[in-house]
Amino acid sequence: MLRPSSLSILGCLIFAGAHADVRDTERERVLSLLQMKPALSLPKSDWTIQREQRREDESAVYYLLASDRTKLNLSVYIDKSTACSDADNCLKAALSNKSYKDATELTLIASGQFKGATFFLDQPAGLPIRQAHVLAAAYVDGIWFDIHISMAGKERPDLAPLLELLKSVELR
Repeated sequence: MLRPSSLSILGCLIFAGAHADVRDTERERVLSLLQMKPALSLPKSDWTIQREQRREDESAVYYLLASDRTKLNLSVYIDKSTACSDADNCLKAALSNKSYKDATELTLIASGQFKGATFFLDQPAGLPIRQAHVLAAAYVDGIWFDIHISMAGKERPDLAPLLELLKSVELR
């Protein structure tokens, strides 16, 4: 899910067919904004890019990835921004998204350079599903990294796989 300020930014994003800022090695997938550092790395696994969008001026990029093996969804928003200036304030902005107003069991966490939150959404928008969510934010060298990991099912998903993924994500 995009953070609240991202909803207006989404209108300024354009679809990019090529994945110029995605680099794969045998072990990892690295996502970045214009090949800038820092970049976000995660274990390669079976992630497939479902969507890539970028702001016209190339100052922000959004990636939506999915894993068939783990059934996890991962969205990464990388924004060269002054909308927030540290991980705590970036997380606060992300959590203000109206989509999370019915969140239950919200717990604040920290993982490496990220400040985060875990929560559940039961029957969002009246749908017969339950969702587990991990939001995490970091702010490094003027770049906001906004990560959203989620899983859905008929029963409430376990947070453990989401938290394991977050622990494996690095900024470098």
